[in-house]
Amino acid sequence: MSRSGGFFAYVRNALSGGGWLLLPAIVLLAAAVWLPKLPVERDAYDHIVIFDVSQSMNVEDYRIGDKLVSRLEFAKHAVAEALKNPKCDTRIGWGVFAGRKIVTLLAPVEVCRNYSALLEALDNIDSRMAFERSSEIQEGLLWTMVNVRDLKPLPTVIFMTDGHEAPPLPPERLRSYDGQLGEVRGWVIGVGGLEPLPIPKSDAEGRRIGFWRATEVLQWGGAANISGGTSHEHLSELRETHLQALAKNVGFGYTRLIDAKSLDAALHDRALAHPAVVETDLRWIPGLLALLLLAWWFRPDGRRNRPQPVEKPA
Repeated sequence: MSRSGGFFAYVRNALSGGGWLLLPAIVLLAAAVWLPKLPVERDAYDHIVIFDVSQSMNVEDYRIGDKLVSRLEFAKHAVAEALKNPKCDTRIGWGVFAGRKIVTLLAPVEVCRNYSALLEALDNIDSRMAFERSSEIQEGLLWTMVNVRDLKPLPTVIFMTDGHEAPPLPPERLRSYDGQLGEVRGWVIGVGGLEPLPIPKSDAEGRRIGFWRATEVLQWGGAANISGGTSHEHLSELRETHLQALAKNVGFGYTRLIDAKSLDAALHDRALAHPAVVETDLRWIPGLLALLLLAWWFRPDGRRNRPQPVEKPA
């Protein structure tokens, strides 16, 4: 018998013995090698994450492991943790808030291709970037709503702050957003603990030089009329009620940053997603199917069905 005859006989024997599984496995392996990337529509995200870099964000009321860290450091840590398992069609950028305005440090870029650069830029954000000593959060958020519309594509806003207005903002000074709700979408993330703590004071180089005293900051006399107490603007805690009102005013959601995982829900809120057609590598699908077929064919209890080589007659 010729060599070719022996081969075809072996194939016939394989097919009659249940070896037909080998044929689709071979086809699937070929697809896993040569299949091009295919356009797939999926949810995509474009975020600009804005960090409050005012001095109250230097209050240390979070922990990373056993280390006590500031609000700003923990906010950065939570964002870095959320980037560890990104969707590669997510774009993200950084901005900082101080005074009554924001500055965009990095426009949204695709996460997977720019992961190291994003982390490096994130690590360099600190309170020395504050370009004003005041912290007018209401004005900063309203200013953000107007100016973020210049970015294309329009990103969603993740505004991370403790809500500590400096100078203090009486309730009657809250003003309504006069833009179209829903045009700019996003979340206000409340950062900080609920216990009032002293605010660290820093010099122009960012070195700690003690804490702010009650006589060194503007206090709000109306606090006694509303709460029965006194203003304590030299101390800082999460001003959650104030932030909830600001978020509602601009049509944003509000959530509190409790741990590193609590930010993930806001960053992957499907209400903030937009459909995008992405060139996607799907070769793993036929590769996996081929592997399953081969595993089934070469399973130990399947040996009795495996074809045997056809011997040449003498």
